[in-house]
Amino acid sequence: MSKLRHGIIGCGLISTWHAYAINELSKTMPIQLVGAADVRLESARDFCAKYGVQAYETIEDMLNSDEIDSVSICTPSGFHANLAMQAAKHGKHIVVEKPMAITTEQLNALEDTCKQNHVILTSISQMRFLPNIQRARKAVQGGELGKMLCGDVYMKFYRSPEYYGQSNWRGTWKLDGGGALMNQGIHGIDQLLYIMGPVKSVYARCKTLARKIEVEDTASVVLEYESGALGVIQGTTSVYPGYPKIFDFNGELGTIKMEEKHFIEWKVKGKGTPSDIVFTRADPNGANRPDGNDMGEHIPQLNDFFCSILENRPPMIDVKEGRRPVDLILAIYESSRTGRLVDMKEFANRG
Repeated sequence: MSKLRHGIIGCGLISTWHAYAINELSKTMPIQLVGAADVRLESARDFCAKYGVQAYETIEDMLNSDEIDSVSICTPSGFHANLAMQAAKHGKHIVVEKPMAITTEQLNALEDTCKQNHVILTSISQMRFLPNIQRARKAVQGGELGKMLCGDVYMKFYRSPEYYGQSNWRGTWKLDGGGALMNQGIHGIDQLLYIMGPVKSVYARCKTLARKIEVEDTASVVLEYESGALGVIQGTTSVYPGYPKIFDFNGELGTIKMEEKHFIEWKVKGKGTPSDIVFTRADPNGANRPDGNDMGEHIPQLNDFFCSILENRPPMIDVKEGRRPVDLILAIYESSRTGRLVDMKEFANRG
């Protein structure tokens, strides 16, 4: 095999992020985007004409092809797990967009299927690869802020009624898996977990206050981390005009505040700002746009994925890592549904 040959399943908005990253990486790596498939053949043909690759008649044709080594799954969330399992059974390595699955049963089955078929899977959590996120994790985990007291994220996004009306899957439990947290908020939750560490318990209230959808458009969550620190998650798609994500990390000795991936405050008792910390601000309009993320942010994670195949090693974000934010969101929904605090270990054991 001279090159890793990659295909894309699902030719909606996010597929362009994957195509861009693969084409950029192909300039220095032995990889190639060779085709795409979609349940709507016309969408696949339009996408493939843009990138000069093959449009497969069906997803099954792509998975059966000996000319495909790996795939990106860029469909609506409710199809992620089943398509990933189909790909695994065909021996294809897998990149799956967030969330990798939307139920505990799907998560467990997907983990087992990848293991049984000896394929590599990575779930998109591209924020973990960014230098500022890794620097914040190093500070928190390395004790630069002293004993950690709080770790919070506020994700007050805006999605219009028209956004939900554009398709029959958005805002549904069956195909979106959830709302402000499972769809729009999962990257912020993953970033929070990556920096603060595992959660011990959650108590949540999730409500549909502004949109005519099945799932939550407004949620508030109280966390206790395994470290003993406390935290808050707020997520919305209901707040106009929408705002960038805000992270607060507070220790006994200091505070780090981030706006999306940007540092906006770094104060440690008795010390100046570290020389490697630069203060910048996020795009204020990104929070109300589905396409508000930097297209280049997928490149480091896809680089790690392809290297993991070539080097026969696990990717940085494998199945176990990729499911962490989903497990937490499912526990949040359980707490909101029952009105009770949910212990994460007990919740995992029930699954």
